[in-house]
Amino acid sequence: MIEDGKLAVSETATNALRYGRPDPHDRPHAPPELWVWARTVPSPQLVVSVFDCARTALPHASGAGLLDERGKGLAILEEFTAGWGCAATRSRVAEEAVRGKAVWFLLPLPLDWPGRTVEVHPGTAAQCLLLCVTRRGFRGARTSDERGVSVVVLPGLNVWVHRRHFCWWASATRYVRRPLIDLQETAEQVVRHLDGGTP
Repeated sequence: MIEDGKLAVSETATNALRYGRPDPHDRPHAPPELWVWARTVPSPQLVVSVFDCARTALPHASGAGLLDERGKGLAILEEFTAGWGCAATRSRVAEEAVRGKAVWFLLPLPLDWPGRTVEVHPGTAAQCLLLCVTRRGFRGARTSDERGVSVVVLPGLNVWVHRRHFCWWASATRYVRRPLIDLQETAEQVVRHLDGGTP
């Protein structure tokens, strides 16, 4: 799995460097970023994501043949990972909000991966989520009540942080519930929702 992951990182990072350049007139922009986190839902997986500023330059299959030197990156992701995709998002490290996209892939984790049972206090989880989202250009605030429930208040979205879960209404009919340990995955879904994408 480690060798498969290294190959997949190489392909996604190379594509970001080669094709992920923003239009020179677009401001602000940022260099590519590599993000890695673990998630438990829908199953234990390592998520590896490469961000670039070329928001509209979506990856597509090139139809390259077996002997071609280029154009096989997506086929490699398909073959060597548990899944891959692309989503609109924003930079995590730029000094100001930079819109772009992330190409991500998944690697399976064992059911007993280290860190999966870490207990997180709801107030701490709420504060971390708020920082993850506001760092990416959205305004927000956090409140807590005497029962230990925190609420992260964002533009058009409230995320309730209970003892074990983040919860929010993604639409009028879709209620999302994620474990607190899935903080980074939750932050990505919330940013995508606020940015007009689908969580």
